[in-house]
Parts: sequence; C-alpha cells; structure tokens
Amino acid sequence: MGRKSRVAGADERPVTPGDDETPAAAESRRPILLAVLLTSLAWLIVAGGAALAWRRPQPVAFAIQPPPAAATPAHTATPAPIQVEVAGAVLRPGVYELPAGARVADALDTAGGLVPNADAEALSLARPLQDGEKLVAPTARPTSAAASSAPEPAVAVRSGDIELGGLSLLDINTASAQELEALPAIGPVTAQAIVDYRTANGPFRSVEEITKVKGIGPATLEKIKLLITVGE
Repeated sequence: MGRKSRVAGADERPVTPGDDETPAAAESRRPILLAVLLTSLAWLIVAGGAALAWRRPQPVAFAIQPPPAAATPAHTATPAPIQVEVAGAVLRPGVYELPAGARVADALDTAGGLVPNADAEALSLARPLQDGEKLVAPTARPTSAAASSAPEPAVAVRSGDIELGGLSLLDINTASAQELEALPAIGPVTAQAIVDYRTANGPFRSVEEITKVKGIGPATLEKIKLLITVGE
C-alpha cells in the first residue's frame, strides 16, 4: 500500500494557468489580440501625423485687394462768350461777341482792323479781354514839335475844321458822331453823347468844356485835347 502511494506521487506535477486551455479557447482570443494591435497601430499613426502637422510651418493668409477705382474727372462747363465794345481808330466800331479768353488782337481783327492813323503801339495786343469791356483804339498823336508845343498857333479855317501846323483838328461843335468816334477813348455811345450835349446846351465854348459830357473825364480829355478844337 505504501508502494502505490509513491507511484501515485511520482505521477503528480504542478498545474500552471493555461495548461488546461483548449485549442478552441486560444483560437477565440486571437481576434481580440489582433484588434488591440491594430488599434494601437492606428493611434500611433494619428499621433505621428499630428506631430508632423504641428511642426509644419503654417501658411500665411493673404487677401487680394482690388485695384483702386479711378477718380472720375469733374465736368467742366464751357465758358460763355463775352461781349466787348470796340471803338476808336478801327474800321468797324461796335459791340462784338468773342469767345472766352479772347485777346485785344482778336477784338481788333473782328472790328476790321486798325485805321491808317491808329496808334498800334499804344495797345497791348496780347492782353486778355473781360466781359463788358470797352476797347478803344487810339489815333496816333502828332509828332511835330511845333504842333505839340505851340500854345496858340496861327489857324486857318478849312471845311469846318481847323488846321494846326499841317494837322487837321476836329471841331467838336460841328463834327458828326461818326467823326468823333475816330478820337482816342471815344466810342459810339460817348460820341453820340457829345452831339446830344451840344444840341441841348449849345456849342462848346472851350475844349475843356467837353468834360461836362457824361463819360468824358480828365483822363479822356488828356488823350484828345491836342486833336480837337472849338470853332467860332
């Protein structure tokens, strides 16, 4: 009996976990392990991609600006024409319509040009004209020293005018309005005013009395006093 016990003890061995696991149980655990491995691998890929994206330089955002709109030029109105009275030593005195910015030369050309005895040197041909201006073309002053300096020269009556040193002076008591317009600074309106004044008040008694006519002052008298006279 004691022998059987030894034999029985010799056949005994320690039992470890899994020794009693069957092949079917082991086979059922394999998909779980495989899923765990695949999940771990996926997390590693995601973590690596995130780290790579974090280290990559971020693109700089920029916006395309449209070109600035071109400024629309302001509409400029066409300047209106001007009205200018041309008088004095021109062929056709009168009121003329000229374009804005017209010069003295333009007005003289429109009035037919200067007469032969006009004083062209006294005019600034390049001067711009103003609307409503009166442009007077003067006649040339006498160049004879005797005519300009003699206070009381000998005179001779000729066709209603007085001849002074070979220069015919205009008698303001008998001259027509058209003849008076040939004087410097005397236009059609002023010439007619002279005729109207002597008709209403009688003949002028002196050259200086012409300043009583409206529109004639000392400055105008200074320009014409050597060219006019008063008859008996």
